[in-house]
Parts: sequence; structure tokens; C-alpha cells
Amino acid sequence: MKLGLFILVSAIAVGCPALSPGQRVGPPRATSDRGLDVELIRDPTWALGFTVLAPKVGGGELGRIQFAGAAGTPVWQLAQWHSRFPFTNAVEAGPELCLSNAAKWLCLNRRATEKAVLTLGVDSRPEYNGRLRRTPSEPWPHLLVQQTVSDAPPIAALRSLRLRAEVCLREAQTFKPAEYSPSLHAAQFQIVLTLNNLNRSSPGFGDYLWFVVPVYDDRYDIPPEYIAPDFAVTKGKLIYNPGGAAVGLRPLQPGKWQSLDCDLLPSLERALRTAWAKGYLCDSRDLADYRVAHLNVGWEVPGANRTAIAIRGLSLCATETTAP
Repeated sequence: MKLGLFILVSAIAVGCPALSPGQRVGPPRATSDRGLDVELIRDPTWALGFTVLAPKVGGGELGRIQFAGAAGTPVWQLAQWHSRFPFTNAVEAGPELCLSNAAKWLCLNRRATEKAVLTLGVDSRPEYNGRLRRTPSEPWPHLLVQQTVSDAPPIAALRSLRLRAEVCLREAQTFKPAEYSPSLHAAQFQIVLTLNNLNRSSPGFGDYLWFVVPVYDDRYDIPPEYIAPDFAVTKGKLIYNPGGAAVGLRPLQPGKWQSLDCDLLPSLERALRTAWAKGYLCDSRDLADYRVAHLNVGWEVPGANRTAIAIRGLSLCATETTAP
């Protein structure tokens, strides 16, 4: 029997404002035989570390996690919403930076700087202090890395938007006491984008939807499609998850690396058209108004789980159309 699916989406962090069109902070464009390419992810090897956010949603900076001698301010933020065991500050001199406490762990291995490996792990049992969530409105712990996407062209100007990454399931334990319910309890690892109206002349300026690329869900071999309004922090915003099959996901095998390589543009266009058909983003139906504006990667764990995933080679490459 197919289990019910719920989706878990964090709030956009304070300190990650959407940038206006034309405001470019990312790497320079490169010309390929397909058009103009631009990598949208800044600091893809996490060389500058992380700004650590307080566990209260919307909370400010608690500290920084960095390698000694890091040459700049972190691009990435570490979000740990609703955690009772927050990280704060850390500085590491060597090529490997590892932090852990009772409820979570982070390890950044930069021995191979071309493909630094980031491992994010969660043991949610201490977070719940011996009890499971009882209602959908109860919060759940997160462990995410996130950044503003500041250089994305409009959807209408794209030829492709290719997501690449390699992921490895390091650990996966699901605990099912008597009160366990798959509609309330799970562990999900996701890559989440927001698709925002960034046209200041549009009456819909600032509106957005959540676009979810599923990587792991402990209830399914391959997470299914899910399209519904968010019931968490950003109530009323549409969540569009095309399902793992749509992005070429195969069941994760513990200890084995799996490559993700998918053009997200067709799914992003479907997400917008679905939103319009369902009564969302009503103030603009122009693809030229919408851009990717935010990205987060990591765990949301409303269940009792001990689980970890490693990720490397993260890339989000936009190819713009060129004039004939």
C-alpha cells in the first residue's frame, strides 16, 4: 500500500535577501557551443565555511564554522531550525573539519579540493526527548546548508538549468515505536530551490514557490511526486516536488556514490504552469519574471532516525539562450 507523503520545507533565512535582476555576484559567464553558461552556486567546495544560524526560525548569526585562514566571509549558512543542540563556532587547521553533538554531526573533508566532501548527519531521538511528534503542526529538526542564488537568468532566458551532484548514504536507521506513523514521521534529504518573481515592475514581485529535488526519503526507494501548499512556516506557498524518477534518482545504496545529473528547466516550467493552474502566483504568468533565488541542501527529520548523507561535486549551471 502506498504510504502518504508529506513534504518538509524550511523558511528562507534572514540574511538571504533576493537580489534584483542584473545584480551579479557569482562567477563570470563562459561561452559554450550551447550558449552562455554560468555556475550559480558560489563556493561549491565550502572553502569559506559556514555562517551558523540560531535554531529559532529567522534567528540571527550564532557564529562561524571555518578552516583556519579562510580568505573571506562564508557564502553558505548552516541552518539548524528547531534543534535543541545547536552548533556555534569552530575553527579547524587541517584538511578535515568535523563537529558533532548528541543530535547531529557535520564533517567537511577537503583533502581532494576539486571534490570536497560534506557529510551531514542527524540523530533526531535526543531532539524529541523520548517522544515522537504527535501532530503535523509540531516542529521538527533541520540540518541544512543554504545560500542566496544571486546570478540566475530569468526562466524565459534559459536553454537549460543542469543540476549535478554525487551523493552517498552513509547511515540509515529508522526507529518505529508504537506511535510511529509514516504520515508524521520520516527522514528526508533534499535539494530545495525557490523560484521567485524578481521583476520589480510586476504586481507579483516577491512571490515564490518551493521546488524540491528529492534525494532520500526513508519511506520510499524513490520518493514520489508531491504537489501541495506548504503547511509549515511559509503557509500558503506551493511546494512542487516532481518526484525522484523525474530527476533520474535511483534508490540509494548504503556506502555507494550515486550521481545526479538532470536538466531542471522542464520541471521548473511545469512547476510554474501548475502553480498558475492551481491559483498560485496569480499576479504574473510571464516566465521572464521568475528566477531561481535560493538553494538549500540537507535534512529535515520529523521522525526518529539516525541517518547521514555525504555530498560532493554540487553544481547548478544555467545556460542562457543566445541571439541567432
